[in-house]
Amino acid sequence: MVSASLPSSNATARPLLAVTAFGFIGPFIFLVSPVIAGQLALQWQWPAGDIGLLMAAELAGASLVTFPAILLLRRLPWRPLTLAAGLVFALLSLASAFVALGSGALGWMLGLRFLGGASGGVLSVVSVMAAGAYVAPHRAFACWAAGQTVSAALGLLLLPLLFNITGLAGLYGVLALVTLLAMATLGGLPDHWQTPPAALSSGRSGAAGLSLLAIFGYFTAVSGAWAFVGVPGAELGLSEPQIGTLTAVAMFTAVVGSAAASMVENGPLRTPSTLSVFVLLLLCLGLIAQTGSLPLYIVAVIAFQLCWSFLVPMLLATLADNDSKGNLMIFSNMIIGGGAALGPLVSGYALEHSGHYADVALLGGLLLLLTAASFLIARIRGRR
Repeated sequence: MVSASLPSSNATARPLLAVTAFGFIGPFIFLVSPVIAGQLALQWQWPAGDIGLLMAAELAGASLVTFPAILLLRRLPWRPLTLAAGLVFALLSLASAFVALGSGALGWMLGLRFLGGASGGVLSVVSVMAAGAYVAPHRAFACWAAGQTVSAALGLLLLPLLFNITGLAGLYGVLALVTLLAMATLGGLPDHWQTPPAALSSGRSGAAGLSLLAIFGYFTAVSGAWAFVGVPGAELGLSEPQIGTLTAVAMFTAVVGSAAASMVENGPLRTPSTLSVFVLLLLCLGLIAQTGSLPLYIVAVIAFQLCWSFLVPMLLATLADNDSKGNLMIFSNMIIGGGAALGPLVSGYALEHSGHYADVALLGGLLLLLTAASFLIARIRGRR
């Protein structure tokens, strides 16, 4: 992995705390997308296509900033750069809150959230690189995923209550405040990028490339499925606050998946356990789309998050294992952001065209099969 100057003791909690804090800020909108999608439709009567476009714009900004972020991280100290990106993100969030107090013009919101996604993407790149440089990457990525699930759970639980008081403006105000608070963890980040990545052998590079493909397919699948997971629930009679509560409970439960991932060592059990969870995730998608039973739908949504939070550290750790020099790890944020942006966009238009969540689930299922195959081949080639 990238050789970076870590704080004095890799075993302390300071690096993990920084990875956790900066890891959830950038993708927070994506993680709480079910309640935001409902509020956009309720407050401004936006169609599903425009909702998906707004979410895609922010995630696209986070993805496209990867290249300039890498150049900056190679040349500048990490902590001041992270501080600057965090301040820009907070200011853009406040500007978004101001626009949201009015009519919520699509053009203004698209521009502000694209730039906000770019500044948040810098924070995400720093977090991913710091996690990959940690002495035990799978544990760092488990903390990274756990921080996202806990923050998203709180957001899904509390945002519907906040929306009743402030509308969407309150969301962006909270984002600005949380970003400023996260600056207290700056000391846990690496000082700078010490050594440029060296060339990899062709076999390991191929395995790392397959790992990147698996990550892209995975985030495209789960982001599209999760953004509109409330649609079948509404058809079964759940209200928007009830959907928010359910998704929040699912997020809280997902911490168990991250904890389980942190305990799976890089041995013979990692591949079969990961593939088994892929199968369970496919089953969850099918149940969410097709079950006419509210209890089964609730169980499937919760299990979906458990599987999601388990698989993310596994996929990222496999990339770190196969990319020991960091040549491709540095692009993981772009791949994650690209997949997470594409998923809601495609799923939103598919849902708007057909009106059935089953089409979203079918698309996600096909992508998950591709992801599982890429992961398996990458593991085999990497071990060789």
